[in-house]
Formats: sequence, C-alpha cells, structure tokens
Amino acid sequence: MYIYLAKKNCLACDQQERYLWAMGLPYERIDVDERPELAEGRQLPAVLRQGVVLVEGAFSEEDLARALGRG
Repeated sequence: MYIYLAKKNCLACDQQERYLWAMGLPYERIDVDERPELAEGRQLPAVLRQGVVLVEGAFSEEDLARALGRG
C-alpha cells in the first residue's frame, strides 16, 4: 500500500493523483490539511511506501514510473 500526501484544493495534487490511479497502485490519500505533522520537511504532493519517500513535489508520470521501477 502506498501513501499519497496531498493538500485540499491543490490542482497539482489532483493531477498527480491521477497518475497513481492510472497505474493501478493501491494507495491511501492523506490530506495534510487534516494531518499537518505528516507534511513537515516534505514537498507536496508526495508518494511514500513503508515510510520512504519515492517522489515528492512536482513529479511527472515518468518520474513516478521510474521510482516504482517501471520505467
């Protein structure tokens, strides 16, 4: 399971979330507006797995694929 950290009303967050959906990744979206402690020291949006940041900030679908070993 992947964790997707995002903010509400964030167009980039919504766009990049589509990449996860399109790749068929099982993930849980966490809005950092409700859990701000999770955003400390991170660029948003961010994808994590087992507590490790795979991609963060402005990432492309290709960046995500490379981070997952698919590209």
